[in-house]
Amino acid sequence: MVSQLFSTTLVGVEAQFVRVEVDLASGLPGFHIVGLPDAAVGESVHRVRSALRSVGHPIPPRRCTINLAPGDLRKEGPRFDLAIALGLLSGNGVVAADLVTDSVVLGELSLEGDVRPVRGVLNTALAVRERGMRRLFLPVDNLSEVDWLDGLELWPVASLGQLLEMLKGGPPPVERRARRGEAVEGVVDLGEVLGQEMGKRVVQVAAAGGHHLLWVGPPGCGKTMLSRCLPALLPELEDQQALEVLSVASALGQARSDQLSPPLAQPHCHISTPALLGSHRPGELSRAHQGVLFLDEVTEFARDGLEGLRTALETGWVEVGRVKTRIRYPARFQLVAACNPCPCGYAGDDRRVCCCSDHRRIGYLNRLSGPIRDRVDLQVMLKRPELRESWKARDRTTTAQAREKVLKARARQSRRGCLNRDLARSFFDGQGVIEEKALDFVFDYASQKFLSLRAMEKILRVAQTVADLDGKRCIAMPQVAEAVHYRCLDQQGW
Repeated sequence: MVSQLFSTTLVGVEAQFVRVEVDLASGLPGFHIVGLPDAAVGESVHRVRSALRSVGHPIPPRRCTINLAPGDLRKEGPRFDLAIALGLLSGNGVVAADLVTDSVVLGELSLEGDVRPVRGVLNTALAVRERGMRRLFLPVDNLSEVDWLDGLELWPVASLGQLLEMLKGGPPPVERRARRGEAVEGVVDLGEVLGQEMGKRVVQVAAAGGHHLLWVGPPGCGKTMLSRCLPALLPELEDQQALEVLSVASALGQARSDQLSPPLAQPHCHISTPALLGSHRPGELSRAHQGVLFLDEVTEFARDGLEGLRTALETGWVEVGRVKTRIRYPARFQLVAACNPCPCGYAGDDRRVCCCSDHRRIGYLNRLSGPIRDRVDLQVMLKRPELRESWKARDRTTTAQAREKVLKARARQSRRGCLNRDLARSFFDGQGVIEEKALDFVFDYASQKFLSLRAMEKILRVAQTVADLDGKRCIAMPQVAEAVHYRCLDQQGW
């Protein structure tokens, strides 16, 4: 008799169902797992054998065959241990077959039978709910990921022995809790930034319109601090957005119970390209999904990794090619990048002498290719503020105060159906959207600087955001002039 139950494997951030078939047959004793398992799945033999022995139900001396179907889908990790053990118990008559037939089982086993957490439990729970299946057996340490979801019969399991007792008496009561937000690490209050009034304004413009941002300036001018102010200015995630963020975190094994604030990803500049873009697991681009991706010292990142940003900035997805398949990861983020103006960092600084040649400086900046820069809405050159003036600066606008303005601007955009960052070109053909004089100014500026049509559209989108922040119904010369001012790198002839 062949016993059957279900488990899942992750393909990207999606849970794919795997049918676990267990056959106990006469013949020479053996334990075989088929169905394209990786090394971790193959090692389940030893964990399952020891765990079953610890609960008093050793594997009988028969030929055991475990089939993980479909056979052409790669199975990874120790997540099938509990399902294999439960299938063996069912095939041996210890557990009634009807208790596991319509169940999805996840969990890694220790040698003593304890059930350890696995990644992708939330992804599995969503797939189970969508498919309309009855039960989900999961490690008790993963319960906080899914205990706020409705429509599921959850069986949190601490050990294999506990599971056997639960199958006799029914599922334990699970307290459903309300969602609560968790603070995002690394965020700075805007009021802590001294001086840099223009930088504070740029951060608010970026937050209001969802615009990508590039800082260029010497060390100590506040690039990093201003960038870390951005996530706290953004509105809380909507339900669907939060679910997408939590799904990525679950696929990474970074279990969180809730996510209401936009995430902040800050990869180091020496990160590998697969870790940045994603491989068999989501990369940093996906970890920043629906939030902010901050690339400090962006010119020090590997060229392949930076070029991989292009597709994500345009589509909101990252596609990774693997043998016989292509995996798609969500990556709709707001890019914030920062770099020095030259290798020594002091080109254009009033108080330090730059020791770099023009050739070396241009080569350093050109590590960030033209197509990438063309996709960045705000390109701002920062100067190092004077210490005494900065310390005595009166403008101490806090994040809470600035966030009110950002949310009002976002409310105006919601009536248009999208963020200003995504406005179509046809929007600016509408009556009363932009003054003719202001539009002519943008055309002239784009022609003088040899800008692409994409760059010109980005100037108009930023101008619309400035108008929303100022409470203006029409884009006029002041808004266009401010938007052009935030294209400092065009003026520098980068």
